[in-house]
Amino acid sequence: MNELKRLNPYMRLVFLFAFFALSIGDAFNVLFIKEMAESFAPPGKLELYTSIPVTAMSAMMIVGVCVSNYIARHKDSFSDFLRIAVVLTIIGMAVRGLAFHYVIMLLGFMAVGFGYGCFYIGIRYYAYLFEDEKDRMETMAFISGGSFAGQCMGTVLGGIMAGQMAYRTVYLLAVLLLIPAYILSRRYKVEVKIGAGKISDSLKLFRNPKTVIYLILMVIPMFACTVFTSYTVPLEIDGFGYSSTLISALLLGAYLIAAYAGPYMTGLVTSVMKPLGGTYIYCLGVAFLIAVFALGKTFPLLVLVVLMLGFMDSFGPSVMTGAYTNINDGDKTGGSGSLLVYILVTRIGMTIAPTIILVFGTSLALSGFVIIGMALFMVLGIVINMVAEKGEKQ
Repeated sequence: MNELKRLNPYMRLVFLFAFFALSIGDAFNVLFIKEMAESFAPPGKLELYTSIPVTAMSAMMIVGVCVSNYIARHKDSFSDFLRIAVVLTIIGMAVRGLAFHYVIMLLGFMAVGFGYGCFYIGIRYYAYLFEDEKDRMETMAFISGGSFAGQCMGTVLGGIMAGQMAYRTVYLLAVLLLIPAYILSRRYKVEVKIGAGKISDSLKLFRNPKTVIYLILMVIPMFACTVFTSYTVPLEIDGFGYSSTLISALLLGAYLIAAYAGPYMTGLVTSVMKPLGGTYIYCLGVAFLIAVFALGKTFPLLVLVVLMLGFMDSFGPSVMTGAYTNINDGDKTGGSGSLLVYILVTRIGMTIAPTIILVFGTSLALSGFVIIGMALFMVLGIVINMVAEKGEKQ
């Protein structure tokens, strides 16, 4: 394990470069898609064709997570898995940058989504190579810190570069960023096989009705709301007449608030209430903020809402994961299997969000989705507890 620990700084760099490249279009992806769709979409269908690549990319994240499980179980080492993820992402970014037709561009977004799914679960795979729980948690925090740094740099520099050059040129520069990641993954090899179980084993979690209603009624609606920042915000800021540079600066502000307030807010919330209580606060706060902008629709209000969403994200995802872990307490499928199911369900929320906005014509639908989901979860939770208590008495 000491040899594996020695490789941590190099793996951190790999994920830093990877998420730098993956996030390079966060401030303008939707604007680029809209630009490509304008010459392809039938009259009156521009919004639909703008949402399709975003939905497809999120769907391919799910596929990436699922297929990564198969790759992990059939490859001899973590490095083999990592190189596959890097190569697929390089191909996707290159296709994005070179695409001069909507359909080709769509394929590029799908390939990048697949790579994103592999890298996202790859952080967990690497951490779980460590047998000691303390080493595992320290490694996950260390590697996640590198991925977050890469995300921030990609969002900001991508937005700045998009103000100076064509969007497709920025995507091609992302290909160059992935070359160091590939070189590092070949030079500093992690010759340890990933201990990934079958997805079918992880699905045993769904035997617990509380797990099912939590994932469907709480996790899916909340992660649908994350698309508000990546999909709705860039379009709204562009509509107000501001550049992608401002979009990247605003997103960075939200990321930094979430990162720096995270340890304090998570500790504060969990010290005064259970994770499930913190989850309720998170759900209500996010639903309220999105509704405020949907009803107000001014630029200063948008800035305030995005920054406040960053504050909510400082503790929200942590307490949601904690609540999920508590609900699954006693399950025999293992921590990594439980985590895999959770990640897959979060991607489902992100995948359906653009369609929800499109069908209802407003992001206010996301707020309604969260409130209705939370209300049903609370009611069904009471019913399940009553049935369980009745069964114990009999």
